[in-house]
Amino acid sequence: MRSQAAILLGLSWAVSPVLAGQGLTMSAPNLADYCFYSIYSSLGSYTFEGATSTSSDSGTTAHGSSSQSSSTNSSSSSSSSSGHGSSSSSSSHRRRALREKRGHHGASSTGGCTSTVGVMSLYASAKAWCTEEQLNSAIPSYWESLCEQSSVSLISLTEIEANATDAYIASLPVIDPETNSTTTTGTIESPVLLSHSYYKRAYKSYVTHDYALIKDKRYGWGLMGYWGGVLALGMIVKAWKFVRSSMRLSSSGDAEKNSAGPQSKAFAPVAAVAHFMRTYFVIPASFAPYLSNHQQLFLFHTIPKRLDTLIVFGFWAVAIILSCVNYQSFTGNISTPSLYQQNWQYSSDRTGVLSYACLPFLWLFAGRNNIFLWATDFNVQSFNIFHRHTAWVCTLLAIVHSIAYTVVFQVYDGRYHSALKQNYFYMGIVATVVMAVILFQSGTWLRQRFYETFLIIHVLLAILTIYALFRHTSFDGTVYNGYLWPMVAIWGFDRTVRYVRMLYCNLHVKFGKGFISTTSSTVTYSPESDLIRVEMYPASQTLKPGPGQHYYLYQPVTLRGWENHPFTLGCYENATSKEESSKLIFYIRPYDGWTRRLRDQCQKAGSEIRPKLLLEGPYGHQAPLHTFDTVLMIVGGTGIACAVPYILDHISRVEAGKTNTTRIQLIWTGRQKKIFDEVCCRDLSAALEHSDITTTLFCTDKSAAGNVIDSGSTTPTKEKEAVADAMALQDRSSGSIRSVEDLNVELRYGRPAIRTSVMTAVREAEASSARLAVITCGPAVMADDCRSSVYEAMKGGFQDIEYFEEAFGW
Repeated sequence: MRSQAAILLGLSWAVSPVLAGQGLTMSAPNLADYCFYSIYSSLGSYTFEGATSTSSDSGTTAHGSSSQSSSTNSSSSSSSSSGHGSSSSSSSHRRRALREKRGHHGASSTGGCTSTVGVMSLYASAKAWCTEEQLNSAIPSYWESLCEQSSVSLISLTEIEANATDAYIASLPVIDPETNSTTTTGTIESPVLLSHSYYKRAYKSYVTHDYALIKDKRYGWGLMGYWGGVLALGMIVKAWKFVRSSMRLSSSGDAEKNSAGPQSKAFAPVAAVAHFMRTYFVIPASFAPYLSNHQQLFLFHTIPKRLDTLIVFGFWAVAIILSCVNYQSFTGNISTPSLYQQNWQYSSDRTGVLSYACLPFLWLFAGRNNIFLWATDFNVQSFNIFHRHTAWVCTLLAIVHSIAYTVVFQVYDGRYHSALKQNYFYMGIVATVVMAVILFQSGTWLRQRFYETFLIIHVLLAILTIYALFRHTSFDGTVYNGYLWPMVAIWGFDRTVRYVRMLYCNLHVKFGKGFISTTSSTVTYSPESDLIRVEMYPASQTLKPGPGQHYYLYQPVTLRGWENHPFTLGCYENATSKEESSKLIFYIRPYDGWTRRLRDQCQKAGSEIRPKLLLEGPYGHQAPLHTFDTVLMIVGGTGIACAVPYILDHISRVEAGKTNTTRIQLIWTGRQKKIFDEVCCRDLSAALEHSDITTTLFCTDKSAAGNVIDSGSTTPTKEKEAVADAMALQDRSSGSIRSVEDLNVELRYGRPAIRTSVMTAVREAEASSARLAVITCGPAVMADDCRSSVYEAMKGGFQDIEYFEEAFGW
């Protein structure tokens, strides 16, 4: 899978620049030709003796370019551009119109091709101001192509080249188009030499203008390359962790012996650097220890992990820097004399390209079928953070782009209202406004309170944005398709894989009896524990459930059948034969929306229903807990769904001899004691009897404790204890266990001391030279306390600890 991710990453870097460069029309085919083009354009507006002339009347100009029209006395043909991106039917007129749209002076006279005076003037100026390489590049092939665009042929240069000696060129009178206008100069009867100062300004004007867009695109690739580099580093880290985990699992023997072996000593410097990076960049919340919020909201906003914050900060810095540097505007530009107009125009082009460059990664980070979730060490929450900040940068760049072009069109060109009637222009406004609405609509409060409504509006506005962006840049052919089509491909890939996963999980076709089999499900609700239990038998007989997986559940035969929600796999039973399918169990706490409706259906039916549910998955990846000596699990409520599969996996690995884990400590907090009974007695009764698994349950509903002396534990009376023992004996003899008090667990009332639990496990691991894994899944406060405690232990110098957090945030 990592190889597939590497291929996709390479294609995103290699293909996008190629596609993005298509359709770009330059004034000259090569940089060396710009010397002659500057001379040809500067002298081409004059009338030379013995030449015919053409006239061009350009009506409107291109996106952001100033309109400059030139005319001469005689004309045999005319061309006009009536709209943004329009051109005449003649290819020569089309190329000329494009140059005029870009703000260049078009050569309207054919004197530079058919007049001996004009040809000598151009040749002498080119020989005087162009280098030998530039002269050889342009003469005669490029010169002939320019003449062909005016439907004439270049006269012979044999006599011209022979007569244009250095002494002759030095004797020619100098002409400057800025001081010698075409109207006052009249017909030029003898060769002239273009002013060197004007030539330099013309050359710089054309080169700067034409290559500005190429430079903007390179900066766009740089912005895309930032995210590409982040993903590449994530893949390297994931590969490194995989190799290290495999090496640890393959090494057997005493923990102290392994930790002191030559292999560990060889990796000691690398381990020290890795520990420093994990301690101060990877594990802690952004502002720890001063503010430990990560899962908890702060001022209605999610606070990322420190590493995610640094990555996002780097992206903002790169985007701002690339938006502001190297514009090369200058005083004396012959196409755009105003320095302010140049800055407005160049900044609008740059921010527009950079905004488009954000689009592929904006969609990539939003998809659930993102292969980089499998190939890197980033989780869904990190990609959500990247998605949101990429959206902010993309939208703000689009807003700056729109404001800058509004200034250019209204203040400098005076054609804002006429441009507003053109499709490309108002579609750009639509795209910018819709993107801004999406940002507002994606606020944390609205997203969490009305998620389903948010999602529908979000998707519809995203589709509208894509359409508007295609229309906005359609005038430029395929220039911007390198940014737009990858975005469409990413979204299409994600949606296609979703449907493939659904078919894989829910439909099985075989020959013989029972030709088609589908997924079956049973849903029960317990009011005492406020827990929905969903048991599903997927149609797929090859689906392999395991720890770390989560699935999306659908209830298609309803008015909101498109809704789907992610749930961690809580428990599973593997199939005993090839003809059977595995059993998947999900623990769901009903809140609102679909889970509340599912609870209401169960209550209406008594307690159990058999609805038609569909699975989409599996998603997620398994944490390498089996490579650690000790595992501390701290979970709350239905967060037990994270721990149960790892416990079941541990038991199977112990039987197969494929684990390093010798001790698992489970700390589970719940509001109702009944939730412990239902999960532990039904799904974990056998597992909790293993000697290497220690379980402590904390019930936060103290009213269920009866007579409580200590807030940390229960103290039953002798009478109650005798009754409990008798009931437990009866349950065991009948083969059923109805209460966790009958299991090998410790039940307490109150809340666990997270920091104390983590630090105790750390001290024990240090004393035995064991590697410790801490995994948590539960309320935001619990997760943040657990992360802070691990961070504190790592700052204290304990290296053999790893932190895993199971959470799904929007």
